[in-house]
Order: sequence, then C-alpha cells, then structure tokens
Amino acid sequence: MIETLPLSPITKQGKKTSDFVFEALCKSIVEGELKPGQRLREIEIAIALGVSRTPLREALIKLEREHLLIHQTNGAYFIAAWDKKTLWELATLRGALEGLAISLAIKNIVEEDYFFLETLIDSMERTVKHKDYDKLILLDIQFHNTIWSHSGHSLLQETLEQMTPQIRYFMMITKLGDEESYPTTHRQLINVLKQGDVTKAKEVIQEHILETAAHLISKLNIA
Repeated sequence: MIETLPLSPITKQGKKTSDFVFEALCKSIVEGELKPGQRLREIEIAIALGVSRTPLREALIKLEREHLLIHQTNGAYFIAAWDKKTLWELATLRGALEGLAISLAIKNIVEEDYFFLETLIDSMERTVKHKDYDKLILLDIQFHNTIWSHSGHSLLQETLEQMTPQIRYFMMITKLGDEESYPTTHRQLINVLKQGDVTKAKEVIQEHILETAAHLISKLNIA
C-alpha cells in the first residue's frame, strides 16, 4: 500500500530538480512533518513531489551525508533518529565553530547591525508571547547567521550554513524548552559584543549553546 506523504509537488524552475527535492524533504524533516525513524519509500516520495527517481536518489544521498537519513544495507531509507551522543556532538561542534565566528566578527559589527539584531530579539519576544516556537527557531538562526556573516571567514560561514538543517533538526528533536529565556540570553550576547571583549563574547555564546544543549538533551527519553 502506497502511503500519502506530507509533501507538495515541485513546480519551481531555475535549478536542479534534485536541489528542490532535497529542500522539500529537508524542510519536512527539520520541521517534524516526517518523523524520526519513519521509513521513506522512493515511489511514495516520487509521487508526492512529482519527480523521477534519478533526482530523488541524488537528494536522498545528500540527506544521508547530512545525517538526516539512514540508508540501510537492504536499500531502505529512514529518517534519522539521533541519540544523545549525536545531539551532543552537534552541540559541541556548533559551539566551537560559533565561538570562532564571534571572535572574528566582533570587530566588524557596526551600529546598524546591532539595530538589526535588536529587532530580531524584539521579534523573539513577540513569538515567545504568542508561543510561535517554529518562528522562534528561525529568528534564532537568523540572529546567529547575522554574526557568522560578519566573521570575514568564508569557509567558516559556509560550514555553519551547511550545518543549519542539522541545527534545526536538533531543535525539533529537543523541542527547545528554554523559550522564555531566548530574548534575555541574546540581549546579553549583544551587550558583550558592544564591549568588544573577544574572550567574553566567545565564552557567552559557547555557554549559551552548550548549557542549553546539555539541559535539553538530559530531558530526552532516548539512549
């Protein structure tokens, strides 16, 4: 029996079909529409997205490389169900990379950048008030991406941007849990940035990432 998946047919043009397939599946995975451990059958995805098997398989291979899919020896694909070790490895890697990014970016952030970052925090406060946690995740990533973009380190920025689907999947699995503190912790980070203290800024962002991750991971009922 062919299952109906929560995916819409691809109609956009302008880049490789496999890229659109990757984006569609990635979005459904990181937003929790496709559940950890769920099996994906090529025929069902192809029908749902209206694509052929070749671009679909290219996208599946890329999602496996991103650790969002598991490909078993019998050919079956499953949505990755991360364990605590995988979650912690992602958190520690992100903390190390963002610590470097902020230490490089601090000298390049100007007043108009601070204004933009503060508008993001204002939006965070509104989303917390309305319990719109999906939007809160996007605002958080936009906040951090703004800092990455000022690092002047192209490979570092590219690496962090490539990790974004994994970061979003982490947030989906752990379901945040510290939403109320987001505006406060991000304002603290801005205050440290304005002081120009590289060491302190690096400590604050890594503490924010690692302490939050440790707290959320500890609450999960997984191995």
